[in-house]
Amino acid sequence: MASPYKRRRPSLLRNLWVYRKLVILAMVLGLMLWFVWANNTQVTVLFPFGLGKFASSVGLVSLLSAIFGAAVSALATAVLVTLRRRPAWKAEDNEPGPLPDDRPPPDYAAKTEDGFKESGWS
Repeated sequence: MASPYKRRRPSLLRNLWVYRKLVILAMVLGLMLWFVWANNTQVTVLFPFGLGKFASSVGLVSLLSAIFGAAVSALATAVLVTLRRRPAWKAEDNEPGPLPDDRPPPDYAAKTEDGFKESGWS
């Protein structure tokens, strides 16, 4: 017996919507490639303190500096978020603080009797 469901015909618009992130990535990479190709003027980058020099085209140097800046920003953000989430610790805070009002006292278990008296299972 044949399936009662009809198969949809492939649609270019539906495929573009499904793969929209890949399409956008391809467009961005294409723009980057065009940027590198269009900015073909040779430049020399001198690093501070005589660490070295780097000769390349303007487009490539711009893209490398943007990638480096994004990586440094991501690392700095990760460090700041980690430092902010870290609990403050002091040497004199070794003693536990008072319990909240909705919690039983610390010796609660010692004051209870063993077993359940009204369980009916004895």
